[in-house]
Amino acid sequence: MSQELDADVIIIGSGFGGVSMALEIQRRALGSYLILERAESLGGTWRDNTYPGAACDVPASLYRYSFAPHSWSRRYPPHHEILAYLTDVATTRGVSEHILFSQTVTTLSWNDRGRCWDVTTADGTLRRARYVVDAIGQLSRPATADIAGRDDFAGPSFHTARWDHSVDLTDKRVAIVGTGASAIQVAPAIADRVASLTIFQRSAPYVLEKNDPTNSARRRWTQKWLPGLQKPARLRSFILGEVFAAGIVGNLKLRATFTGGWQKYRDEVITDSELRRATTPDYALGCKRVLFSSEWYPTLNKPHVELVTTPIEKLDARGVLLRDGRHLDVDVVVWATGFETASFTGDLEITGREGQGLKDLWGARPFAHRGVSVPQFPNFFFLYGPNTNLGSNSIIYMLETQSSYIGSLLRAFRDQGGAPREIDADVAAEFVASMDRASEKSSWMSSCSSWYTHGGINTNNWPGSTSSYRRLLRQVDVENYRAIQ
Repeated sequence: MSQELDADVIIIGSGFGGVSMALEIQRRALGSYLILERAESLGGTWRDNTYPGAACDVPASLYRYSFAPHSWSRRYPPHHEILAYLTDVATTRGVSEHILFSQTVTTLSWNDRGRCWDVTTADGTLRRARYVVDAIGQLSRPATADIAGRDDFAGPSFHTARWDHSVDLTDKRVAIVGTGASAIQVAPAIADRVASLTIFQRSAPYVLEKNDPTNSARRRWTQKWLPGLQKPARLRSFILGEVFAAGIVGNLKLRATFTGGWQKYRDEVITDSELRRATTPDYALGCKRVLFSSEWYPTLNKPHVELVTTPIEKLDARGVLLRDGRHLDVDVVVWATGFETASFTGDLEITGREGQGLKDLWGARPFAHRGVSVPQFPNFFFLYGPNTNLGSNSIIYMLETQSSYIGSLLRAFRDQGGAPREIDADVAAEFVASMDRASEKSSWMSSCSSWYTHGGINTNNWPGSTSSYRRLLRQVDVENYRAIQ
């Protein structure tokens, strides 16, 4: 028995993934769609991360939609420029008018009788759609550090993804907890205006030199009016990314070459033996996210900047107490502690056929066929799902690949009668097994614990080249999706 639908497709999230899926629906004329966005504006990661120094670590020639070239200010553009680009694409191509803002989706439930999805938001509104695409992403929910006394600190304290711009850091004693991707951008950006900067490190990152020149007025004119000339730079960035990925995934010679390049660069900048020791990772390159910055190591050399490797015991009203008994007074604490990536769905409760809960089905191991589909969850798809994150190259390339694959499935489902379909459980299980086999020689499984893995299993990353992922998803395996009668 059919029920009235609010849209053929509901997309959750309006970052690069959600907009990509919307454009695919429009291009293929797949029906009506709505995008439900929890915030008051679109942009996802690039809306949320406004901390000082926030910028892309993938060249702009590659970190964009393939069909929408742009004139960029520099090789690695800052966050506001990327947000403006995404907003412009969504506005000029008619996606923005399909977005409903301040709509936090709380539950998704498969309606067996209506053969559709019931989508409920925090304000109690119920909407129905034939298909749902989860485009929440992996980097949207700030992670909190499990450190005692977080709430006891008397001064300003905030996560990098929730930066408090009302706090003036001038001449303040600032503590940054973490040395990941946001920390290596924040620290150089604020170092010269604070009285002191104390950076607390759990494990040292690999930080490679980032050649980030500005684009001249002539180059920007060329990018705008002769966009085809960007293709060589885009191809070059893509190939370099593929080579780097090969080193991470299992080519030990390439991995050794990149490791040697890192050490040469680090040693040229940092000459102090103790600081060299503190900035030397104890794991294989690529096991954790490899970072890019030409300002991180010089910042650590500054006399008022201290890199602390002693574990934190707790926070109190005045600052930070270390396990060795030392107390450091600080005025502001910045949590650069990354994101909660294990669940892929955050607080969203998703219930499939016959009352099957997604979190119960997954248990300790999130999975999805090709990173997109889950058994017992018909007409439901992930963008940026399990095993689709990258250790190199551009996630937008992956999102476009997934959007095209989902679009092809939706067209095939419609052409074959429109019955709800779900991925075969055995097919999904074989895909998961293939991910485990392909990950065995990767850096991620070698010698560290990171957000890429959970319980010693690679749940987040694609263990191959991005081009191999695209080749795989170009094979639209609709025959592996069984109709639900």
